[in-house]
Amino acid sequence: GMAGGGGGGGGGGPPRVLVLGATGGCGGPAVGRLLERGAAVTAVVRSAGRLPPAVRGHPRLRVVEAPGGHLGLDLREHLAGVQAVVSSLGHNLTPRGIWGPPWRLCRDTVRQVAAACRDLEAPGAPVRLIVVSTEGVSRPDGADPPRGFGERLLLGALSLLLPPVADNEATLAVLAQEVAGDLNPFVEFCAVRPSDMDDGERSEYALHETLQHGAFAGAGASSRANVGHCLAELAVDDALWARWRGRWPHLLNAPPPPASSPP
Repeated sequence: GMAGGGGGGGGGGPPRVLVLGATGGCGGPAVGRLLERGAAVTAVVRSAGRLPPAVRGHPRLRVVEAPGGHLGLDLREHLAGVQAVVSSLGHNLTPRGIWGPPWRLCRDTVRQVAAACRDLEAPGAPVRLIVVSTEGVSRPDGADPPRGFGERLLLGALSLLLPPVADNEATLAVLAQEVAGDLNPFVEFCAVRPSDMDDGERSEYALHETLQHGAFAGAGASSRANVGHCLAELAVDDALWARWRGRWPHLLNAPPPPASSPP
């Protein structure tokens, strides 16, 4: 039917979702889609004025302003009763965003959320932790197709030179070594790996078990609108979550259907 697989948040009310990075290119669409799906959303932002106008003042949106960033907050009060945490954080591609602190924003966020969930020891289902990663990082289990030597060399150099690349790698390491399986029974994760992100329209997209092409092949794109949509669906759709929890899907926009030939 059209109802979809929306999981309720325990007491029969709307599923509750905490969003970090809600003013970003993927976070904004994620908040919009979550509200469309009937979720109650808490968005922790540095500045409420940067939220998309479409979602501001929504009755199911609670905004927590943290000018110093969420890493300085005690997240436990915002995690109580939450079904999912969406972390769509990225580093702004500006000199300060690339070179300035916090150098391990994404990794430290995963650690912060996982520790807070452990502290809460919430009964019931583990909290879903949904993070935006990048196709520049490989699945920790080695299941991705091998990268060419040149690509490995370039990614290795970028990892040494660019803190955001190292941060993405460190985030996946934390998920694999501290959250996966039974390591933390209070958290389950899904790390969505988009391709080259653009500001294109929402469209059809597909999730792939392993990388479909190299990070520099230019063979695919992922619109931020699609990434945001996917993050929201993972947070509220139980069947989708059952399929992708503990995994590292590569998200690519689906090619448009071929134009039908005239009869």
